[in-house]
Amino acid sequence: MTWIFAYGSLMGDNAMRYYSGGGARLNGYRRAFNHASIRRWGTPEHPCPILGLSPGGDCHGVAFDIPQPDERDVRRKIERREGQEEFERKRVQIERNGDGTTKAMVWVTKRRVVGRGLWPEDTAELVPFFRAAHGSVGNGVEYIRTLIHAMERWQIHDAMVESLWEALKPYSNPKG
Repeated sequence: MTWIFAYGSLMGDNAMRYYSGGGARLNGYRRAFNHASIRRWGTPEHPCPILGLSPGGDCHGVAFDIPQPDERDVRRKIERREGQEEFERKRVQIERNGDGTTKAMVWVTKRRVVGRGLWPEDTAELVPFFRAAHGSVGNGVEYIRTLIHAMERWQIHDAMVESLWEALKPYSNPKG
């Protein structure tokens, strides 16, 4: 059995839908919009800010229990999805809600990416970037809606993501 810690859109990704999961916390890292999606959620002309992990604080997410026979396949899917230019896989200690600590794999922002000032820190200043982004799987507003749905499902709160969603909600066009 292998644990994978998800903190962003991976919490609701199809690659994880068959596996049991539960709330967990990773100490020493925080969510940050420090990546640019130029394929999935944006383009080179209009990249979409996406989440990564930066040092400092703590991050609530989901620990998924991956059976050993599936680990290699799941890891490959995640690495293909996340890309390897900006993310690196690490083994970290996480606290699983009510079940103690365990080692887990997580994809964190590579050091050369942290602090390069790609996106404004103020979430209100990010709104135009999300509105302009349109990629192969959706647009920037849909990316944030995907995050919000995954966070609601797992009862995770993040003030930064929630305030950004409040600013973007008027521009969403939910299906159904």
